[in-house]
Amino acid sequence: MATSGSVDFSVTRDNIITEALQLIGVIGEGETPSTNQKSDCARSLNMMIKFWMAEGMNLFVNQEIVLFPIKGQRQYTFGGSSADRMTRESEVITTKLNGSVSSAATALTVDSTTGMAVGDVIGVVTDSSGIHFSTITVVGSSTTLTIADALDDDCSDNDRVYTYTTAFTQKILNVNNAWVRSTNDTDIPINVISRQEYVDLSKKTESGRINQLYFDPQVTTANMNVWPVPDDSHTNERIHLYVTRAYEDFDGVTNESEPDFPQEWYLPLCWGLAVIIAPKYGVTANKYQELLAVSSSLKQQCDDWSTEKESLFLLPADRQGTYRR
Repeated sequence: MATSGSVDFSVTRDNIITEALQLIGVIGEGETPSTNQKSDCARSLNMMIKFWMAEGMNLFVNQEIVLFPIKGQRQYTFGGSSADRMTRESEVITTKLNGSVSSAATALTVDSTTGMAVGDVIGVVTDSSGIHFSTITVVGSSTTLTIADALDDDCSDNDRVYTYTTAFTQKILNVNNAWVRSTNDTDIPINVISRQEYVDLSKKTESGRINQLYFDPQVTTANMNVWPVPDDSHTNERIHLYVTRAYEDFDGVTNESEPDFPQEWYLPLCWGLAVIIAPKYGVTANKYQELLAVSSSLKQQCDDWSTEKESLFLLPADRQGTYRR
């Protein structure tokens, strides 16, 4: 039996809106929503998704990002136009210098330029243990490149070079786990502490290797305060953060905006929107309850499927024969 071989089915924002309006009987087969209906339903769709996030439906927006710390900097900002250097872990390309380079140089020879492109951010570890950041202006060959800003210190053979294309600028809802990746690629846990625990730190400007952080979410951005603040010996280390980001909005008037969801959630999105907009269009109480029942069932099934699996450990039974988790 021949199959399509394709698994990339997708829908757009307006497909979801059309489906929802058909479910509540506002438009029929082959009809399209009006401009006002699209605008109103898009607003409801975005509000629904924000509410779902508050319910904890965040598995598919958990991501690992890398932050390059800056000497003496205590606070880092996520979202908006933050200048702090961070990107998705999957974007980071690591190579090494092939030969020493003197301060003020812009031409570098590295082990490999594979995956690098003009305009990429580049960080070169220097002899002072800091990282010199610039952008790539020329990728000359498989091993040579040129940077925009001259090195501010000497660099030695085999010093590390990091590059990435896209900065991480999205809003962060939570930092779930954090660790320092040292220069020998050893991961050292960072303790995520509460506001009160951070307030209780007596000397917030103490310097050293980061071992604690306090995540402070704001309305449109988020701040992260670290302790101790990075010093010369630890600014060439990387901070890895396993974070929960916000689901992306269905923006603008274009009908090409696709869901920031896996395919399995397309049906719950359609039925969920139908439930949200039903009262606006005078749907009867019986019809509303039918929509709600199907919507709740679909969402629950996807919630169960989307739950991250965890290990279960049982301790030996106590004297009463009761097992403890």
